[in-house]
Amino acid sequence: MSVVRPDNAQQGRLLRLLRDDGPRSRAELGDAVELSRSRLAVELERLERLGLVETAGLAASRGGRRSSIVRISKHTRFLGIDIGATSIDVAVTDGELRVLFHEAEPFDIRQGPEVVLGRTLELIGKLRAGDLSPGFVGAGAGVPGPVSFREGVPVSPPIMPGWNHFPVREALAAELGCPVLVDNDVNIMALGEKHSGLAKSVDDFLFVKIGTGIGCGIVVGGEVYRGVSGSAGDIGHIRVDD
Repeated sequence: MSVVRPDNAQQGRLLRLLRDDGPRSRAELGDAVELSRSRLAVELERLERLGLVETAGLAASRGGRRSSIVRISKHTRFLGIDIGATSIDVAVTDGELRVLFHEAEPFDIRQGPEVVLGRTLELIGKLRAGDLSPGFVGAGAGVPGPVSFREGVPVSPPIMPGWNHFPVREALAAELGCPVLVDNDVNIMALGEKHSGLAKSVDDFLFVKIGTGIGCGIVVGGEVYRGVSGSAGDIGHIRVDD
């Protein structure tokens, strides 16, 4: 008897389609990812067991047996964390990235990673208090400096004293109990613009942020370009005088 092994890549494609385009019929999903009906059923069943997708009624007939509509589970929650030079913002979204809860307050990043992350977790706790979902599926955190994306640590950030190579990803994942990705904040802003902003229809663009520092998210071929050390686009302040 053969065993069909889970295909994480296909499951990821299915989740991205449901996240970006909303509920779709099984037939539409099968067409989009080019999976047979039986293979699609296997992958969707696994996602359903994980609590990531659910059935939401029947789709219009395409000439035969009506297909069921699939959507990301209404209990799915993602967490967004924006640690700025002078503030902390945290938000909880549903599976389609609609913001459900949000907290923000001024905070000085120069107080160091333990103090800043401690306060960040307190703000997240306030958000969780009003939500009955079982937990976060994943979290993303942005910081105002170069980041080694592979390791999830800041790398020689100029305006973040005490943060160099601090294990931000591991520290947050241990407290939140879910996978965490850490990146430069402007890279994340560029991804947001690509997902649902003015850059949704293009694959190559620059996103420039002017704040306490000056940063640039570089998107090439629809993917963020980070450079060898994670410093691509880190403009900083360039002084020009006589």
